[in-house]
Amino acid sequence: MMQASEATFRYTSAPERRERLLQFIGEQGYCTITELSEAFAVSEMTIRRDVLRLVEQGKVRGFRGGVGSLSRQDMTGSDYRLRDRKMADAKQAIARRAIELIEPHSVIAVDAGTTMHQMSELIPVDQGLKVVTHSFPVVASLVGRSGVEVECLGGLLHPESLSFDGPSTLAAISNLQVETFFLAASGLGERGAFCGNGFDAITKRALIGVAEQVVLVADSSKFLTPAMVKICDWDVIHRVVIDDGVTEDQERMLDQRDVDVVKVPVTDGRMAHEARDTVAVTADSSS
Repeated sequence: MMQASEATFRYTSAPERRERLLQFIGEQGYCTITELSEAFAVSEMTIRRDVLRLVEQGKVRGFRGGVGSLSRQDMTGSDYRLRDRKMADAKQAIARRAIELIEPHSVIAVDAGTTMHQMSELIPVDQGLKVVTHSFPVVASLVGRSGVEVECLGGLLHPESLSFDGPSTLAAISNLQVETFFLAASGLGERGAFCGNGFDAITKRALIGVAEQVVLVADSSKFLTPAMVKICDWDVIHRVVIDDGVTEDQERMLDQRDVDVVKVPVTDGRMAHEARDTVAVTADSSS
C-alpha cells in the first residue's frame, strides 16, 4: 500500500507536479491512475493528462488504468514453473510454519506465488476456514477439500504468474474483509516489499487494504533478489515468516520497523548454494 501525504507533493505549477509525479512513479514502479489522483490531490482527468505528457516524452510507460517506469520485460515477471524449483526446501519449511499461525474458523487471504501454493496444500480441513485467493494453483489445490470454503477472486488469468487480476478482481476485493492476508513478495529491502510486475502489486495492495493483519511469507533469498515494483512499506506488515538464512543486519532492520520475525530453521549447505544460484538468475522472479 502506497504511503503518501498531500504535504509530500506540494507544487506550484503543472510542470513541477509532473516532475514530482515522475519521481513518485519511479519509486513505486507502477501506480494506478486512481492512486496517483489520491496521492497528489488532483482529479483523475488531470493525472491522465500529466501521464499522457510523460508518456509522449518517453519518461514512463502507460498501461490500461495505470502507468509504470519499467520495461515490458520487467513488467512480465518470471515463469511460475521456474520459480517453483527455487529454494524448495526453505519454502516448504516456511509454508509449514505459516500454517501454524492460522486460527480456527478464520477468514484468510492467500496471495499468489509458489510458497503460497505449498502453504495451501497444508491448510487443514477440520478448522472451518474460509480462504480468499486470486491464485489459480491455490484454488486448484483446495478444490474438493471439504471443510474449507474457497472464494476465488476471478479476473484475467496471467500465464506467467498463474494468478487473476484486473478490474473485476479489484472490485471483488473491495467488498471483502479478511482477518489475515498471507503476502508473497519477489524482493525485500529497507524500503519494504517488492514484486515483479505492476498488476500483481495493485492486487496485493488491495488485499492489504482489506486485511486486519498482514503476514509476509518469504525465503531469505528475497533480500538478495532485485524486484522493481514496490508493494508496500514495512509499516503495514505485522509479521514475517522467513528461513534462518536471514542475516543479523536484516533482522535488526525488521526489528527497528516493529515487524515480528518468525525464523524457521532450514539452513544447510545445499540451501545456501541454491540461494546463490537463485540470486544469479532471478532478477525478475516472483515468490
